[in-house]
Amino acid sequence: MSQRLTFANSPATFVRRLSKYHVGALVLAYILVILMAVVFIVGCSGNIEHLAESFTPPRIATSAPTAIATSAAVVGDVAAPEPPHATFDRTFSLAQSDLTFPAMVPSQLPVGPGGYIHRWGVYETAMKWSVDEPELEPRLITDWKMDSDGLGWILKLKSGVQFHGGWGEMTAADFVWSFEDEIRETSVHSGIGLARSTGAIIEAIDTYTVSIRLNQPSSFFFEAFLSNGSGAATKIFSKARVGTLGVDDAFLDISGGTGPYVFEKWNPGDEVVLRAFDGYHGMPPYVTTVHILEIKEPATQLAALKTGQIDASLVPAPLAADIASEPHLGIQSFGIPGSQRLYPQGQFCMDRTLDGTPVQPYPRPGYAPEKPWVGDCDSAVSLESARKVRVAMSMAIDRQSIVDNILDGFGRPSYLPEVVPPLLDRVWQDRWFIPYDPDAAKILLEQAGYPGGIDALMRITTGSHPLEVEIGQAVAQFLGALGGDVTTEVLTYSGNRPSVVAREQSDLWFRSSGGGTAEPPEISQLRRNPENAFNPGMEIKEPLAIISEMDSITSSEELDEVRERLYDSFSHNMWIIPVVLADQILGMNTDKIESWRMSSGSGYLGDFENIRLK
Repeated sequence: MSQRLTFANSPATFVRRLSKYHVGALVLAYILVILMAVVFIVGCSGNIEHLAESFTPPRIATSAPTAIATSAAVVGDVAAPEPPHATFDRTFSLAQSDLTFPAMVPSQLPVGPGGYIHRWGVYETAMKWSVDEPELEPRLITDWKMDSDGLGWILKLKSGVQFHGGWGEMTAADFVWSFEDEIRETSVHSGIGLARSTGAIIEAIDTYTVSIRLNQPSSFFFEAFLSNGSGAATKIFSKARVGTLGVDDAFLDISGGTGPYVFEKWNPGDEVVLRAFDGYHGMPPYVTTVHILEIKEPATQLAALKTGQIDASLVPAPLAADIASEPHLGIQSFGIPGSQRLYPQGQFCMDRTLDGTPVQPYPRPGYAPEKPWVGDCDSAVSLESARKVRVAMSMAIDRQSIVDNILDGFGRPSYLPEVVPPLLDRVWQDRWFIPYDPDAAKILLEQAGYPGGIDALMRITTGSHPLEVEIGQAVAQFLGALGGDVTTEVLTYSGNRPSVVAREQSDLWFRSSGGGTAEPPEISQLRRNPENAFNPGMEIKEPLAIISEMDSITSSEELDEVRERLYDSFSHNMWIIPVVLADQILGMNTDKIESWRMSSGSGYLGDFENIRLK
């Protein structure tokens, strides 16, 4: 439902009120909601049937065939066959705000759910970031080597890896099929642009050997596709499973991974249940059962955490001290801060890809030159006016106030889009700083032809940070202070993504990402190539041309020089407006948890196999 935010006195007043709301009244409000939620949970515990028996705190680091199943496990109340597991059932439970069912076919799998299924330990990638050192270690491969010309790799697959559900042993045919399906023509996968721009070709040399070849050097390909650093990394699916079931049935089938856990059940909007896989090719997981419960409201999550219904939950910053004060609970930040940014959508100005292929359809459905932040792609004057509008919007946001009053200090201002530490700290230049200067912003708007401010609808998507709605609404208030009418609409990321893939949106989109070691922004931006599925509302040649130049560089010094040009371009044009980098705070039952060692390869809570209980 769209909600209109009334503006009281000034944005600073609004944020101070948010501060009071979060630190004072919000705490009281949350406590009241928590008390009501506790009563609800105690009285109606049937909604959370599986009580947790144990949980664990995180430590961060950087990074013969069986018979084919005759009846496939499917999403919903129909459970998969019970896998063999240890005599002692060690159970762990976690709250998640969105359990939208993913597509269990590579080409139909969005990046967000794609991250869940491998971070939760059901599907696996070729390599995984270590929990102890910032280096990749083999998972589904035993060895790899680069071709002498630097344009490819030979991967040696691990033998004896069994697919869940009786789909047989993983071989090179499965590896090849998984990669080819995720980058096929109709794929919605977020990695297709990088794969196509490098001319990637994969083939099976023998049962356990795979060759990957590119037609041009790429500094990013190996990590992007073969590590577990993002939801776009290649997860290995059973080719026989999709061939036997057909795409439509495989879409809903929850068997077929290779990881330490199997999906026992996935009820969208309710619960996901994982069980330890008795036939796992690596070290068996200590925790044998994982319950992931969808609980949308942070206050209700914390009520469940306090009463022992769950073992872990993300915690809103203003309530971190309250959780830490509980004798049996503890908190900690984990991973790298997540990027909170604003996409001024509708900037679709490429009628051809970088290699000259016509973009279809063109113009894009979401191209809206009448929007103040978009402009006419064929008019330099109009585009300059739109640039001034975007810069004005950026200068109107008091980032430090958001960090202090909403995040309660658990974060930092962001001045470069989607650039996070440690890369941010290494390459930072003072010229990228964005001052909070609403008076200068109003002057820019007047120069652009909008002396009375701009009207806008801002969509705020959820699922990554417990305060993303409050942060987005604060941004809307700051923009409204310039004189226009800015309203907000809140929806899930999954609900918003189809229109993003279709290039239909020209409104503002406030997007939150979880903490963790984010991909280099060059990879993220390259994925916004017109050939890609995901797109936040911009198709502009200038940054893509710079990134294409970076992709063939092997010297780190030269790479950083070109990277500076890329970041200068984003800083000048504000194609994406950075807001803040927000820490993720984990609340946990410290009476039950001895350790939880998580790699920082992405921002998703996971690595359940590394949990140890007291």
